[in-house]
Amino acid sequence: MEFKKQGREILNHFQSGVSYMIPLVVAAGLLTSIAVIFGGTGVWDQTDTFWGVLRMIGQTGLQFIVPMISAYIAYSIADRPGLAPAFITGMMCQNLGMGFIGGMVAGLACGYLANALKKVKVPMQVISLKSIMLIPFVTTLVVGIILWYVLATPIQAMTTGLTNWLEGMSGANAALMSAILGGMMAFDMGGPINKIAYAFGVASFSSGSFGPSTAMLLGIAIPPFGMFLATILNKKLYDESERDNAKTAMIMGLVGITEGTIPFAVKDPLRVIPSIVVGTAVACGLNGFFGVTQETMLSTFMAIPFVTNIPLYLVSIVIGGVVTALMVNALKSIKYKKEQQVNSVEEGK
Repeated sequence: MEFKKQGREILNHFQSGVSYMIPLVVAAGLLTSIAVIFGGTGVWDQTDTFWGVLRMIGQTGLQFIVPMISAYIAYSIADRPGLAPAFITGMMCQNLGMGFIGGMVAGLACGYLANALKKVKVPMQVISLKSIMLIPFVTTLVVGIILWYVLATPIQAMTTGLTNWLEGMSGANAALMSAILGGMMAFDMGGPINKIAYAFGVASFSSGSFGPSTAMLLGIAIPPFGMFLATILNKKLYDESERDNAKTAMIMGLVGITEGTIPFAVKDPLRVIPSIVVGTAVACGLNGFFGVTQETMLSTFMAIPFVTNIPLYLVSIVIGGVVTALMVNALKSIKYKKEQQVNSVEEGK
């Protein structure tokens, strides 16, 4: 029981770190994407053009993903005393090639060590220095040395192995990985499972593995698209407010916001959530099987002009949306028929 509680706490801290990281990813990712869209793939090696400068600004931001998630995981655990040590050791992880995994480890280590040091009693003469000097110094020193001498090599190997595995994925393997990521993105629409998939996709994008990032980004708008189709295909299953919500959700989905689906999930979670998970997993899995990727941080519909195969990408989107719509309507029809039967019996009385 204690182990499960600790696991939930770590997951919450991780989710907090990702939440703080998202604005960085949005700003830096969009700048990089715009630079590649208008300047071409050559901007990756340029700073003598406007688009090259824009790429440089965005890419600079993306290099802070690891230290930032490290810092805010620690901040979630220990508040301000954990922030500076985790920024420093997170930057170490970035420079040492320990990647996203290293940043998570550094954040947890700095957070829990700083939190433990906060409970250590010190003389009154130095208590004012405890949070601003002693805790950051000791935490940075201890975690930094452990990272360098103990954890760097195994985490580097793990990160390199994961990157190589992702880059080598094709066919059924790529389809399975993409389907899992898509299902996770749809499951809680901005919750902890969604954020894990989002962080994994962002980490893959920053390391040059575009298969996972494409799957993650594709999954963003399949739920609202599917629910929009569902209200069109069978209007009697939805009241007027739900049909209006579907239009709003679709507009939000077009610009990369999946949360427009939340009102449907809250009202009927047992039918909506399984349907959007299955539909999104189908869309992302199919696209992964086709091997279609894109090298921007643009979501579902906005990425269409920049994917490697537009027709197959569109097929994946349409099939995922249709699967979502048909499944949720089938499940709702069962409920609708039962309610009709109950009403008929009551009217007969």
